[in-house]
Amino acid sequence: MAKRLGVVLCGGGVRALAHIGVLRALELARLPPDVVVGVSMGAAVATTYAVREDWAQALEAVDRTRLPGFATGEEEGLLRLRATLSSARRLAQGMWAWGRVGYEEYGRATLQSLFAPATTFADARLPLAVVATDLRRGSRVVFREGALVPAALASGAIPGIARPVLLNGATLVDGGFADPAPVDVARELGADVVVAVHTGQHLAGFAADNWVQALIRSMEVGQRAFAEERLRHADIVLRPDFGERVHLLNFEAVDEVVRRGLMCGRAATKDLRALLGP
Repeated sequence: MAKRLGVVLCGGGVRALAHIGVLRALELARLPPDVVVGVSMGAAVATTYAVREDWAQALEAVDRTRLPGFATGEEEGLLRLRATLSSARRLAQGMWAWGRVGYEEYGRATLQSLFAPATTFADARLPLAVVATDLRRGSRVVFREGALVPAALASGAIPGIARPVLLNGATLVDGGFADPAPVDVARELGADVVVAVHTGQHLAGFAADNWVQALIRSMEVGQRAFAEERLRHADIVLRPDFGERVHLLNFEAVDEVVRRGLMCGRAATKDLRALLGP
């Protein structure tokens, strides 16, 4: 019996769109996934792949001009800082809010368009799961059934960008906080060989000029260590090389990010064939 391939698409904001290139490479090599699992932006890509034959065209047709963005120089660590320092709301109520006005509406409409005509996990053409973080319980939530849009919206709800998604009594945010690489979920869905696509970057240079920089750096180190611990359970970890740093919400870099994912996927096909066997 042929071995079943599972692909775990991790988060990373714009960098996670490298998953498009990786999936293209796998299909060109006639190694399409049998199982897909997504986290954060990876959840949107994984779900679109699982429900549409024309997944690549659908993802490329998204109106990028309406996607949320930050001014040049605003580091992604600031997003995690805003999510962590909730007590600061008492000092600056006007500065702190759940998210940017209109993002949820745009995000929901975009996901509905991407997934159409599919509406539930039962409509997927292959086993699919997406992961979110439950803030109340402090735990991972795995979606394998039910409505697609709320699950994907919750998986990508970055604090500071979007409001948490309230669903089934849970307060849900970006899945990367609870599990950045849910390899075990892919195996539970029937995968024999699991490829995890990680779109993190090397830690940038560090200058401890103040406590904010030290705090941001500390969170980066912790998040990276957690991701590496989870990634070690995969059979292959693909890490697209983006060259220069690509910030979380720099949607101007999409085309180059996809190209880098394609290159990374192509480079891995020989090793992947060896793992899958004849």
